[in-house]
Amino acid sequence: MFSDSTEIVNKSFKYLLISRATRSSGLIFVTLALPLYLHYLHFSVIFIGLLYIPITLFNVFLTLILGRLGDKIGYSRILFIGEIFPTAGLLLMTISTNIYFIAVGATIAGISGSAGGLRGAFSPGMTAFIANNYGIENDRVGKLSLLFATASVFSVFGGVFLSTYVLIESIIGAVLFYRVFFFISFILVLSSLISLSRLREYKRPKKTTRVMKKESFKYLLRIILPNSINAAAIGISMPLLPLFFELKYHVDPSVVGYVYTLAYASTAIGSYVSGKYINGRFNNLKIASIAHVLQGALFIIMAFTPFLFLAGFVYVMRMGVAGIGSPMRGAINVRGINKEDYGTSTAIQGVSGRGSQLTSGASGYLFDFNMAFPLVIGGSLQALGGVLYYTMIKSWRPENSNKIEKTKV
Repeated sequence: MFSDSTEIVNKSFKYLLISRATRSSGLIFVTLALPLYLHYLHFSVIFIGLLYIPITLFNVFLTLILGRLGDKIGYSRILFIGEIFPTAGLLLMTISTNIYFIAVGATIAGISGSAGGLRGAFSPGMTAFIANNYGIENDRVGKLSLLFATASVFSVFGGVFLSTYVLIESIIGAVLFYRVFFFISFILVLSSLISLSRLREYKRPKKTTRVMKKESFKYLLRIILPNSINAAAIGISMPLLPLFFELKYHVDPSVVGYVYTLAYASTAIGSYVSGKYINGRFNNLKIASIAHVLQGALFIIMAFTPFLFLAGFVYVMRMGVAGIGSPMRGAINVRGINKEDYGTSTAIQGVSGRGSQLTSGASGYLFDFNMAFPLVIGGSLQALGGVLYYTMIKSWRPENSNKIEKTKV
C-alpha cells in the first residue's frame, strides 16, 4: 500500500472518494434508522440513549488502537482494517431482530448517532492519510472538502432510503423494511472495504519517539479542549434528532428522510463552496470557528421552532454551515503536528472526541424530560466550543514549536 510515485498516490485518491461515497450512503441510513427502528420495537428513549454509551466506548478503543498502529504500518492499511468492523456490524443487524444482535452490530459498526454527513468511524485515519500525502494546508483543505462534499452528496441516498418508508412499509411491513435496507447498507460498506484495498500512500518516516514529539503534543493540547466540548454537544443533540422530528411534529419516518436528504445536499454544497471559493481567500481559523458558533446557535433556534417546515429549514441551514467549516477544521487540526505523529495525534483527537460523546447517554433522559433540552444544551456547548477553538489556536506560534522539535515525550 506504499508508493514513491506521486502519480500512483494521486490516482489512488479516487478509491478513497469511492469509499466515502458508498459508506456514507449505507451508514447514514443506519444512523438515521437505528433510533426509529428501536422506537418501533417499543424500546424507550432512555434505553436508546444509553445504548450509545457502549457504541461510543468501542469507538474510543478502536480509534486509539488504529491511530497508533497507523504511524507504524500506514494509514491506508488502518483505513482498510477499520472498515472491516462496520461491514461485520451491519451484517449482524441484518440477520436478526434480537436486541443483542442489534446492539452488538451497532456497536462494532460504530453507529454513534452523529448523522451529519461528515461522520465516519475512520475519520482520524482519513485525516492522517491526507496530511501524510499532501503537505500544504490549502491542498489538504481542498482534498478534505472534496471528501466531505462526496460524503454529503451520497449521504443523500441514506435520507432517500428512509423517505421510501411509507411506500415500502405498506407492502412488506416496518421490520422487514429496516432489515432490507440494513442489508443494502451492508453491501455498500462492503464495496467501501474493497475500494480501500486499492489505496496507496507515501512511505512513512520512521518514528523516533514512543508516543509523539513535544511540538506535536503542545499543539494537540490546544485542539483537544474545544473539540471535546463540540463532541459533547454532538453526543447530546444528535443521536435522537430523527426521533425529535418524528415525535414533536407527529410525522412518519419518510418525512424525516426528506428533511435529512435536503440537509445532506446542503452539507455537500457547503463543503464544495469551502474548497472552491473560501479556501485560500479567507482566514481558515476564523471561518471554522464562526461555523461552529453558528451551528450551535441554529440548534437552539430549532429547539423552539413550532412548525416542521421551519425546523427543517433551520436544520438544512445548519448542515450547510457545517459543510463549510469541517474541511478547514480537519486541516487546522494537524497544522502543528509533526509528520511522524499524524496517526497518533488524530487518534488522540478522535479518542477525546468520541469519549466526550458519552454525553449521548444523557440524551435520552433529557429528551424524555423535554424534547427541546438536548438541542438547547448541545447547541450552547457547540457555540462555546467554537469560541474556544479560535482562542486556543490563534495564540499558537509555529516558530516557538520549531525550537523544541528534537525534544521527545
